[in-house]
Amino acid sequence: MILIPILIFALLGFARYWTGILLAGMLSAGDIASLNRGIVVAMIVTVAVLADGFVRYFYWHRYWRQRRGRETPALIRDLLTIAIVLFGLSLALWWVEGLSFTGLVTASGATAIIVGIALQTVIQDLFSGLSTNLEGSYRLGDWLTIYGEHMPEPGYGQVSAITWRSTYLTQLDGCSLMVPNHLVTANAVVNHSRTAMPKRLQIEIPLDPRIPAGLVIELLQGEALKAVRGSRLASQPAPSVHVHHVSSDSTFYHVHFYADPGMIPPDYACAIMNRAMLEVIQRNGLPTPVTHIQIMPRQELDLSVGPAQIQNALSHAKLFRSGLSDEQQAAIAARCIVRDFQAQDVLMRQADTTASMFIILGGAARVSVLGNNGADQEVAVLAMGDVVGEMSLMTGAPRTASVTALTWLQALEIGKEAIAPVLEQSPELMQRFSEILAERQAALQALANRPVVHDEEVHNILRRIRAFFGSKRG
Repeated sequence: MILIPILIFALLGFARYWTGILLAGMLSAGDIASLNRGIVVAMIVTVAVLADGFVRYFYWHRYWRQRRGRETPALIRDLLTIAIVLFGLSLALWWVEGLSFTGLVTASGATAIIVGIALQTVIQDLFSGLSTNLEGSYRLGDWLTIYGEHMPEPGYGQVSAITWRSTYLTQLDGCSLMVPNHLVTANAVVNHSRTAMPKRLQIEIPLDPRIPAGLVIELLQGEALKAVRGSRLASQPAPSVHVHHVSSDSTFYHVHFYADPGMIPPDYACAIMNRAMLEVIQRNGLPTPVTHIQIMPRQELDLSVGPAQIQNALSHAKLFRSGLSDEQQAAIAARCIVRDFQAQDVLMRQADTTASMFIILGGAARVSVLGNNGADQEVAVLAMGDVVGEMSLMTGAPRTASVTALTWLQALEIGKEAIAPVLEQSPELMQRFSEILAERQAALQALANRPVVHDEEVHNILRRIRAFFGSKRG
């Protein structure tokens, strides 16, 4: 872009120097003088083009794109190019011919009026694009929703280009939507990227109206709190669940959550939350609305936690998933306790020596550890099916973290008295439990880059289990 004007300037300079010599016998002195004046005008315009090349490289490319990380709309760059070239042309005509740029504009006024009428829509697009750039209402990279009476549905996408006539939106399916600039300025536009903060999204969940609304809200909100952690969704503001409306056969719940459209497309964010809601509905067996009419006796929903639900919860814990017979699982399930917690209740506190573990049945809980400054640091969020406290249950080791309920929470507590009879009858299970706990310890230590010798860890945990449960087998 810079080398070409330099080469052209050099050729024009060569032509300017040799014109009089090479064409002396072919053209009159007046023609040669006119040709030389034309060459001088071309040289000055070439210098203007060269100046524009420097502006494009050092200002638009090096400063705005590389240093500031922003792409300047093509319309702005082109307008500056036109301004520089017109200034160079007017300077050349004034220098060589004594003509002013004002005189040129006046002389072409009638032509401009005719062209303006013929290109009315084009000019409208041009000035709409120019006003948009001057106002800064949106820029490249912003996510917009554009409404219009001539559009079958609102256009949603990320601004990928702003040209003389159109604004281009890259849609979620990868296609490019071209919207004339005058439609953008004449209709409502939602800029999802201003201000730079997470924006609220929502999904709708229809469920059977016979389910208590309070229970549904706690279950869905607990899972939503877990879903926003460990993903690109925003954890603050916290997600919330509300009853939106009720029909004859459905209760419609709206799950509100937040995501930054610059980090994750809204449809992907909704997909993450929809999947989380589907999982909690399936795990709890929450009935969805009936879509057909069926005459049948009224049945009351039994939402209490019975033996079948307890054994199903035990199957989520790797400690009890394999190696236990149905009778042994039933024996443990019979001695478990279903406990309810309110928000902010503490399930376990770091450094306590209580010997029990919890399986979350519903709601959400926060796992935290004390940092070096004595402040609580959140390390995980638990929801339905998650397990915590196995090491304390099996070895009596002090708690390594605190667990606090974030919402109403229901959990299955398994204490030492539930495990002891099974281990007394089948002491060989201690070896199986020690291997499972050693695998989990190795995974935790690997995250901290601390190597663990598996066999030594199994032997160490087995020794602690035997000591804790009073086994004399060595």
